Amino acid sequence: MGSGQIYRLPDERNWPLLGFQKSMFNTGERLSFTINLSVVSKELWEQRRSVRRLPLRPAPSTFYGPWMWHRRIGHLLPAGDDHWWEVGTAPDPAIVSEVVEAVRDLALPAMRRQIESC
Repeated sequence: MGSGQIYRLPDERNWPLLGFQKSMFNTGERLSFTINLSVVSKELWEQRRSVRRLPLRPAPSTFYGPWMWHRRIGHLLPAGDDHWWEVGTAPDPAIVSEVVEAVRDLALPAMRRQIESC
């Protein structure tokens, strides 16, 4: 579920979020982006919100503390490093395919494992 840059897996007990982050150095001709993933218990989130000034819902691009799971998708890829995709003004089917595979084969399974362990 979701639209634009933030998506969430439906879950009654957790906030499993996937968010696309654009580089601040993008131009009209080039766009770089990465994907942030986070899972945090809704109960734990509400407890932390009552103590700290936190938003109503977590943002997938923000690491709030060691009490939540947060990863950039590059750390799930075989190289294990931060990874940014770069696209131009025309769609690149190879990049689209690579992003879809990374989300389907790496991000969603990792998020589901975190949900199960919460």
